[in-house]
Amino acid sequence: MKGKRSRGALRAFLAAEEEALPDPRAGELATLSAEEAEGLATLREVFAGTALPEDAARLRQVLRARAEIRKEWGDARDSFLAIGRTLLELERSLSREEWQRLRQGTERLFPFSDATATQLRQIARAVESGRLPAQDCPGSYGTAYQLTLLNDRQWQAARAQGLIRPDVTRREIQALRQALPAAPAPELQRLRQRRAHLLAELAGIEARIAALEEQD
Repeated sequence: MKGKRSRGALRAFLAAEEEALPDPRAGELATLSAEEAEGLATLREVFAGTALPEDAARLRQVLRARAEIRKEWGDARDSFLAIGRTLLELERSLSREEWQRLRQGTERLFPFSDATATQLRQIARAVESGRLPAQDCPGSYGTAYQLTLLNDRQWQAARAQGLIRPDVTRREIQALRQALPAAPAPELQRLRQRRAHLLAELAGIEARIAALEEQD
């Protein structure tokens, strides 16, 4: 019948296809780049116990998807950093009144809110200053912004724990901030001390009033 292959031809066709596919076993590592080899090793760990590591076609599909997603994630980071830098340039070139007008009209001028613009500027400022290396900036601006909120003590702890990296999660950063809460600002400490002093003084006054009222 037309369109059908003989068994021999089919076997030859499949053999040729298999030769074109990457061998998912250890020998393949010698022909891969360091990033691809790392990705292959990660996939084998993630899918251990399933049939996928032995299926060359599906393994290659997941590897391609991983590479594409990582590229797009990196492009997203480059985009929001570029937006942040552009906003910083505007902030520096406009007068104070003009800048305030721009902030008030952010949602009319740009496709995001003033709160988002503030976060993007802060991230760009951290990268520009060298505090947050661009290559270590997360692909999510929300996560990157969380990094900029760390104080010096938290930042040092984050570095020690390997959290200053592109794939760090917001949950990891928030866990660090909870484990190492920021010390109150000096003004806040002063106000708290003053409040405690005033409360103690008020308690003394109340006690004195009560004692005088008993004498009446």
